[in-house]
Amino acid sequence: MAYLVKQSHRAPAQTVPVPVDESLPRACVIGAGSSGITAAKHLYLAGIPFDCFEMGHDIGGTWVLDNSNGQSACYDSLEINTSCPRMAYSDFPMPADYPPYARHDQVAAYFDQYVDHFGFRHTITFDTTVEDVSRTADGRWDVRVTGPGGTETRTYDAVLVANGHHWDPRWPEPAYPGTFDGDQLHAHDYRSADQVEGRDVVVVGAGNSAMDIAVDASATARTTTWSVRRSEWVLRKFFLGRPSDQVALPGWMPWRVTAARLRLGATVAGSLTKYGLPDPSHKPGQSHPVQSEKIRDRLEAGAVTAKPGIERLDGDRVVFVDGSSVPADLIVWATGYRVSFPFLDPDLVSAPGNELPLWKRTVHPDLPGLYFLGLLQAIGAVMPLAEAQSAWIADTLTGRYVPPSDAVVRRQMSAEHARDRRQFYDSPRHTMEVDFDHYLWDLARERKAGRARAAASRTSSVEPTAPVPAATGGGGVRRTVARLALRAVGWRTAGEVPERGVLVGAPHTSNWDWVLTLLLGWSYGITIRLLVKKELFVGPLGWLLRRTGAVELDRKNPSATIKELIAEAEGGAPWLLGLAAEGTRSRGDYWKSGFYRIARQTGLPITLAFLDVPSRTVGWGPTFHPTGDVGADMDVVREFYADKTGFHPEGFTPPRLREEERDTLPPKG
Repeated sequence: MAYLVKQSHRAPAQTVPVPVDESLPRACVIGAGSSGITAAKHLYLAGIPFDCFEMGHDIGGTWVLDNSNGQSACYDSLEINTSCPRMAYSDFPMPADYPPYARHDQVAAYFDQYVDHFGFRHTITFDTTVEDVSRTADGRWDVRVTGPGGTETRTYDAVLVANGHHWDPRWPEPAYPGTFDGDQLHAHDYRSADQVEGRDVVVVGAGNSAMDIAVDASATARTTTWSVRRSEWVLRKFFLGRPSDQVALPGWMPWRVTAARLRLGATVAGSLTKYGLPDPSHKPGQSHPVQSEKIRDRLEAGAVTAKPGIERLDGDRVVFVDGSSVPADLIVWATGYRVSFPFLDPDLVSAPGNELPLWKRTVHPDLPGLYFLGLLQAIGAVMPLAEAQSAWIADTLTGRYVPPSDAVVRRQMSAEHARDRRQFYDSPRHTMEVDFDHYLWDLARERKAGRARAAASRTSSVEPTAPVPAATGGGGVRRTVARLALRAVGWRTAGEVPERGVLVGAPHTSNWDWVLTLLLGWSYGITIRLLVKKELFVGPLGWLLRRTGAVELDRKNPSATIKELIAEAEGGAPWLLGLAAEGTRSRGDYWKSGFYRIARQTGLPITLAFLDVPSRTVGWGPTFHPTGDVGADMDVVREFYADKTGFHPEGFTPPRLREEERDTLPPKG
């Protein structure tokens, strides 16, 4: 289901101090904003030794008006654009008497309540600045801090970067031609309508802050002009009387469904072109959503005048690309922020153009022990995502989670980054964009898989031939039967643990290998939907196939089967669709079209698998999301089965391959 925090989800208050386990890795959290405090909470409750450093003496980061750390971009009319149940941390709902969209002071108070409810305020060191973070010779991290007691350096096993990305103003680059005689202000330094009172104001930008400031200025300024170079679809905060973001969808649904929801919202809200703004050059869902309940009213009343992008500055006037101009003595640049880390050497970590690819927007694969929290732009609130990241990191530091191989991490990171770049138009504000619900769903799956890997590693150290524990719940009887059967026939399981997706690879050696494949899935608590030619669905064999969840494939008309499976993929239970490895070397279109098209249209990953008779091993290979580059994706499949990449059990005999006609593969989408 979509993320929605209810009052019943409130966790009990933590009234007893949590003992610190000094045997665990020591961590450092940078910042006590919305991301830093949830990181501190999860480390504290897990017993992990850590320090949390905050520049000022306030909790809440950018949500604190005139924060003592000097970094906040908060202004007095600011309110959240995500409704309270969708912004709250999962185990601490916002107060029931809050409005649907809370004010900044209510959000700041909520963060204070969160810290005190879970009893970890004493873990935060205030009025202390992190000056430098650098790697040690042994791969740990030296952190130099300056506080009331002076400057010192401490060494940590892990550093959690939660310094935010709405504090380093980005001004127009290059600057607009011409000269301007008036004042210029970045939205980061805007606090109230008093700053624009009686002035001719031009507000530049198309985001939420630009609209808020334009609305504010329209009440006190002499004139207010809103300049938009690239228009956005402006959604309303309410739909049929309820917060519009609560009309949400489960995270496992493909992006195109979320994009369709955003298109519906944009259609209902209506275009702003009638007020003089240009048509957006992109579809709804291809940019970060912006919302306003007031901007249309102010445009309609003539209190705000809409103009296109700026051509040049001309003394006491601003000239626009349509040839028009307006008088101006103040320009407010709502032009976004740079992603920067003043405590990290740019040669170590930097984000030119706000570009910093990370695995799950958290992990830098070249810098173990360095984690980034809240460094994403969500179609929704950042807080629940930072909370999920924090829980994941706590699992890692306590040993409850084990990541997949480095090759899998890098492959997933590359595929996810390419996917996100395709989904949103190219701009600095979209380099970190993620789909809120899908991100939470995907990260939860990875945490489950990593916990299973951790359990498997603990089990294998005691009993190397024991089956790997289940990655998901359900099917207890099946799991028990599967493990006993595999052990009885002397087969073992191996490889990474998938949970949901399109399985390619097994069966491929005999008429009975599908039995081993089913047992493999059952031993992990996963249902494998084997794709079997319909000719076999006769008599007792057909009954047995149906009982085990096999799917009939009419090889003359595979599209009907594919549509049926796509519809089934909208369910929430873990399952895998199984296709034969022979499909990777068959010249028939149906196998290749089958697994690739299903993966692309459902948003499910592709999982490779093998069944090897000489080593008596059945198991999982790598899992990857199709990138849309069919040739490259098929190379991943081909190379794995050519025994060039992937898991290599002893004595594994790869199936024979032959080159395929790539022009027979299905087109993207």
